[in-house]
Amino acid sequence: MTAGPSARTYWPGLDGLRGIAALAVIIFHAHLGLAANGYVGVDVFFALSGFLITSLLLVETQRHGRIRLLRFYLRRMLRLWPALVATCALVMAAAAATGQLSDAAPGTLAALVYLGNWWMYTGGSAPLLDHTWTLAIEEHFYAVWPVLLIGLCSRLRALRAFAVVAAVVGVALIFTPWPEPITDVRGTYLRGFPIIWGSLLAWVVSRRREATSSRALGAIGNGALLVLLVVLLLPWTLPERWLTGPSSGTGILSLLVLAGIVLSPGSAGSAVLTWRPLRWAGTRSYGLYLYHFPVLQVLRHHIDVGPEWARMLIGIVATIIVAEASFRWLEAPFLRLKDRLGGHAASVQYPSRGSEPVAEPHG
Repeated sequence: MTAGPSARTYWPGLDGLRGIAALAVIIFHAHLGLAANGYVGVDVFFALSGFLITSLLLVETQRHGRIRLLRFYLRRMLRLWPALVATCALVMAAAAATGQLSDAAPGTLAALVYLGNWWMYTGGSAPLLDHTWTLAIEEHFYAVWPVLLIGLCSRLRALRAFAVVAAVVGVALIFTPWPEPITDVRGTYLRGFPIIWGSLLAWVVSRRREATSSRALGAIGNGALLVLLVVLLLPWTLPERWLTGPSSGTGILSLLVLAGIVLSPGSAGSAVLTWRPLRWAGTRSYGLYLYHFPVLQVLRHHIDVGPEWARMLIGIVATIIVAEASFRWLEAPFLRLKDRLGGHAASVQYPSRGSEPVAEPHG
């Protein structure tokens, strides 16, 4: 069945997948003996960002003949900066209260301007903002990819060339011997591979002329989701080499799950991911991710009352409350302003070709 010009769909499973990733990272940082590999939830975020941002940019190119860079960057800033600024302000307030303002300032500034990963890689310290290295990687992608895509779209066959080159480079890197163990886990060049996989999926989806469901991809996506859940929830760690770096096992699993959600939305995996609590966590995932680390760190290192596991559970509950408040009263007004510039969160629109999605990420 060919999608018409006005056809519109929504993939709630994307919110659910984002929610799982956020919860896995939080449980990992709480050190509760669960989700020993939960840190790779960030690779799920990366794959989602690659898919959603590339989808948005491809449709803008196909509809308007160009990518409006200023509008794109403004929309990203309206989505990302308010909660990040609030987080940095809270961290600086905590540092001032403990007499560590001068020590916290450089790392906080690095986080605010999306250089946190390189700041930490060069030996810098940001104890309450250590997790912001992932935001830096995504922002580097947001800064560079639209400009590259403009060049790729300048020729009729450029996107096909992009897919071939990216596939060849990706396969080559997968089979390239890398040092063991991999120590630079925060490098943009090393952890950005899931973004590439997500971008490739966006290109594939944009070339589909019919909005038909694929049972085979649905089955593959279901299997990948099951494996991903097992990896995230295992109480013992798997070799980091299997999960991150150029081979990016988690990124490839995320790609397969994404393909199942988008190309087979009626699959069992998609149904699981539409569970309301997961969707709630997905729509608040940016705040959950931003606030959880400083909250848990303060409770772990600066409040010595009761057992640590109890403090961590309190921290998780506090994070949920803060994230909900942030979403309602801080982020939502800026989201409404952002939406005036076009696009809607996690939604998709099919133009006249009936194939190209418009997708807008939450974070």
